[in-house]
Amino acid sequence: MKANIDKQVEELVSKMMKETILEKPSNNFTAHVMAQVTDINLSKAYVYKPLISKWVWYILFVAVSSLVIYLLFNNGQPSNGWLYNLNFSSKFNFMKGLSSFHYSKTTVYACVLLTVMLFIQIPILKHHMDKRLEA
Repeated sequence: MKANIDKQVEELVSKMMKETILEKPSNNFTAHVMAQVTDINLSKAYVYKPLISKWVWYILFVAVSSLVIYLLFNNGQPSNGWLYNLNFSSKFNFMKGLSSFHYSKTTVYACVLLTVMLFIQIPILKHHMDKRLEA
């Protein structure tokens, strides 16, 4: 049954192909299409919009820098800052947990080095990606 339907469809298609004539484009078809292609402004086609805006990068830079500076100048001494005034229940004493947590110099140096390397690599990668988009 399926073979019979396929045969009928094939006969119908071949009959229609014999009856139709081959259409040809106008003489200046290629020139007309190429003129439209060259009229497209590439800057409108590829609008660069970063995933993370500049002000978010600035806020991240200030936050990470503040954290690094705090860790460098804290010297492991607990302070009576604004966290000390918060009242937590006796089950979870936040200040006691913070005062017992100390950073080694190696950890602080690793965090500073990681931060510096991150802020060096971001402009290099951005420049590389901008060059790839231009090409």
